[in-house]
Amino acid sequence: MGAPYDIKFRFNPSSSKSKKVLGPLEGDIMEVVWSQGSSTVGAVHKALREKKAIAYTTVMTTMSRLAKKHLLNQDTSTSSYVYTPTLDRTDFERYVVMGIIEGLFDDFGDDVVDYFGECIKRRGEGVRDRLEKSLS
Repeated sequence: MGAPYDIKFRFNPSSSKSKKVLGPLEGDIMEVVWSQGSSTVGAVHKALREKKAIAYTTVMTTMSRLAKKHLLNQDTSTSSYVYTPTLDRTDFERYVVMGIIEGLFDDFGDDVVDYFGECIKRRGEGVRDRLEKSLS
């Protein structure tokens, strides 16, 4: 794919936004970290507890896993690890879209082109104009 990242994800088309490629808790954690810019386990735990009961250790384990997946950078130079997103939300979404489309083209090339054409037709002239502009 050529991107300088090695982020691991799976695609679940029935979920929404970041949760299409992350588990529900991973998506919730990433949303908190993206909104804060950088964060600690304690700050993320506090933000998540405003919406649901969750154990501190669950948040800690999940954030460590997100770091192993290269979605979070983990600064261990202080007693409370500081986590920052590897990519901002926009770049993450772009990376995911590129990965999904590349994978679909690799496995289903002609079908992807045919269905993509059908989708563009259904969505109207504005989308078709954007596609033509991106191709030129």
